[in-house]
Amino acid sequence: MQRSKSAQVAVAITATALALTACGGSSTTKPSSGSSSTTKLTGTPIKIGNVVDLTGPIPGLFKGAREATEAYVEKINSEGGLKGHPVELVTGDSQISCNGATAAWGEVMPQVQAMVGSISGLDSCAAKALNANPKIPAVFEILNPVLSGIPNTFSPAPRPLGQSIGAYRYLDKKYPGAVSKLGFIINVQTEFTTTELLGGLKKLGGAVAYSHTTDVTKQTDYTADIIKMRANGVKWLSLDGLPIGTINRILSAAKQQNWRPEVITAAPAYDGNFLKLANPAAVEGVYLPLQTALFLGGDAGTSVGVAEYLKWLEKVHPGAKPDLFGAYAWAAAELWYEAWQAAAEPKSPDDVRFALGTITKYDAKGLIAEASPTARTPAVCWLVAQIKGGKFERVEPTDKGFSCEGAEFVPLS
Repeated sequence: MQRSKSAQVAVAITATALALTACGGSSTTKPSSGSSSTTKLTGTPIKIGNVVDLTGPIPGLFKGAREATEAYVEKINSEGGLKGHPVELVTGDSQISCNGATAAWGEVMPQVQAMVGSISGLDSCAAKALNANPKIPAVFEILNPVLSGIPNTFSPAPRPLGQSIGAYRYLDKKYPGAVSKLGFIINVQTEFTTTELLGGLKKLGGAVAYSHTTDVTKQTDYTADIIKMRANGVKWLSLDGLPIGTINRILSAAKQQNWRPEVITAAPAYDGNFLKLANPAAVEGVYLPLQTALFLGGDAGTSVGVAEYLKWLEKVHPGAKPDLFGAYAWAAAELWYEAWQAAAEPKSPDDVRFALGTITKYDAKGLIAEASPTARTPAVCWLVAQIKGGKFERVEPTDKGFSCEGAEFVPLS
């Protein structure tokens, strides 16, 4: 599927991103000498690569993905490595630029047996390296669907063009008719993701009562938007494609104007930093449609994947905050490890790539909703959380896991 460069960029910086040229060199992280494993790691090191946006216009944007991948490597090595082979991480910085992604992927990929846990806002620019190294599997959260057509790419949570609507269908039933009066503040950098969401909401009878496309790095006052939304009768305010700072500004403006629609959805607000930024009264009741478990800690007692992610992140990076990018990087690392274990002997990169092609159902031990890395089909099951009393709480399903009621993926037509 061919699209303009601007459309590709819009898809690449997805609704999960918190915001939104030089070339970054690579480095190698060796196993910690403090490993708690009783097995001596004497085998030849197995190197995996990880490229994320660390510097550039938004320093540290995907730092969480790097930290999670490092934590997973330490977990493997602490448990005896890969049959006595230590895992080493070769890293690169894609710098939120196409040149940076092309260079970093091109430098790191030939040095490793797999690319694991990477995430770059402009990941489509990794295509050259991926095509040049067809036997090396790349297991990472793919933001730009263009890359899904490259055979050696595998995502723990595939993202074809379209929208899973199960969580939104649940809210539509809870607030009948609200979806017919939608309000959007659209980030020009993530406009395409709003198009995908709107396509899904239209299946539920959704119609736009107000929308405004803006550069969220420049607009800071949303009072005029709030006044216009109230005048246009908006009942459902979607903030699903915005960074947390912008979500906070919009909801603060709504509170100041004493305006509250029936429904507010803001999936990116499920972030360890959001509640520290926000006015509790302004964000109370906001809904979070998710296809991840409550990885900030809410599901640590019911999801093995969440518990392991939090345990090892704290162990390797004390005080680091879990985030969505880290959760997906951890899920990618878990997927690669599962494939490595299933691969035939000897475990060459091509063996692991073949094994990845046999994993039809995957949920990272409950960390993410089940999807198919092999078929590249997205997750459709869901959960809804809500901000209540200054905390993130489960709403549906009430106890654990994900609901598949009303689950459906609506392709973008």
